[in-house]
Amino acid sequence: MAERTLIWDVFDYIFETDRRRRGRIKPVRTYRNPIFLAREWAEAMKAGNFRSQRAFAKAIGLSHARVSQILGLFRFCSGAQEDLEALGDPLYSRKVTERKLRLIINLPEEEHGLRLREML
Repeated sequence: MAERTLIWDVFDYIFETDRRRRGRIKPVRTYRNPIFLAREWAEAMKAGNFRSQRAFAKAIGLSHARVSQILGLFRFCSGAQEDLEALGDPLYSRKVTERKLRLIINLPEEEHGLRLREML
């Protein structure tokens, strides 16, 4: 145990001096595109032969309400879904989130594309 502690102390010292020399290193934050996440979950539900969203939610350790919120993104018109897919995955900012998109879903389909472009 003493040898392991000594090795880790040396390891930490080397990287700490390296950080001081180059300045603080910040990782680039990435965020999942909600429409890609919804597609993955829908495919996983089909592949896993889950009877319901509730069974799928239990399998992945989330509430059924959360799964319903994510899968509800399929109610967007096809044009808006294509616009979201064009953004790619992962996203490097939080301009588009599932929570913001839920506000748009309840609007008439004609406004989906307009509100999405305003968001971007």
